[in-house]
Amino acid sequence: MDSGFLEEYERREFEAFERNENVSERIDELKPPIFNITGPCSSIWSQIAFSGTVIFPLHPLRQETFESGWHISTTEFPDLIQFVKETKKIQFVLTAPPTAYKEFDYLEPILTELKPPMYTQIGRENQELRDLASKCNSEINYLISLSPSWKFRAQFISTQRHIINDYINCYTMLRYLGFKEIADTFVDNFLADPKFSEIYIATAFDLLVHPLIDPFKANLSFCIDKIQKAKEMGINTHLSSKDASFPEVGSYLMTKCTPYPESLHACRNLIDDYQENDLFEVYAALNNAIIDKNDTSILQRTDEIKVILDNVWNDTTIKSNATAYYYGINITCGVIGYCLKDAPGLLVSLGLKVLDCSKSKYLDQFSELISKRTASPYMATIYDFKKEYGR
Repeated sequence: MDSGFLEEYERREFEAFERNENVSERIDELKPPIFNITGPCSSIWSQIAFSGTVIFPLHPLRQETFESGWHISTTEFPDLIQFVKETKKIQFVLTAPPTAYKEFDYLEPILTELKPPMYTQIGRENQELRDLASKCNSEINYLISLSPSWKFRAQFISTQRHIINDYINCYTMLRYLGFKEIADTFVDNFLADPKFSEIYIATAFDLLVHPLIDPFKANLSFCIDKIQKAKEMGINTHLSSKDASFPEVGSYLMTKCTPYPESLHACRNLIDDYQENDLFEVYAALNNAIIDKNDTSILQRTDEIKVILDNVWNDTTIKSNATAYYYGINITCGVIGYCLKDAPGLLVSLGLKVLDCSKSKYLDQFSELISKRTASPYMATIYDFKKEYGR
């Protein structure tokens, strides 16, 4: 990638930092609901489809790592960039200074066409945090000097230097925000079990730190596998289902709404064929169904979500109850049609669509309304969505 372009790019970004411009204030047309993807997740396209805008972090990593982590081929970049320009449903952000991307030519189209901003550097004006960052940097680099394998990675593998710097930043923020035990565990395992320490600090940062420092204040969005990994490693997230949105819900819903496998094409298909607010509402309804069915505990496995979603999606309670209410009303109040036909204002206020004055039509709508009012709110939303789109 052209060095001059990246250096000028970086100069502008740091000038913005010096002016204390928050990254969220430098971006136009962010559409709610906003989700911030904390790390690679297999359900990226469904997350994009059912969000207003997704904040997408770009790391200076090898092409194969990007493609395998995000399930996006770089051959799709022209279509992806056009999609971003048309829909504003993705906002890329840089997780490192622009010059750190010099060796990663595959990202050049995104950087040149979209010019994503850097995340605001947290605490540049905070002397306490700056002093702590210097101390943590020295501590981790000292540990690296004691290990031939870490030393090799830091000195001779360019992408690893960025990863190590990222670990140092994560470690600093854990210390600064008071997660002392988590930080200690990372350091204690840094030499003894490097693989564990790497996964540990990345998971801890995503679930504990990122929600606190996110400049976009976006919705929490975590894969069940990540939450389960945190539990297995003893990371107490203090996160309940009520705080989280599950990307797996989007993957499930995409299978119900489009005949195509999860992809940019399927994402476009959803946007073209469905009302945006309907998609947001049914996604939220299914997410709430998981919370309701699972009480306040975090689910253990992704397959548990599918069982719950299948049960909720296929639930016919509203329809069957509406039939029961219809016959009950019809038998006990045989003249109700005549009572209602003279009060269209009442019907409208109750949410009924006055299509004609036939007793049967009023009873159909009235009994359905009662059934929906007695069901869980998320069940009514899902019922309406399926009815509207013939699902």
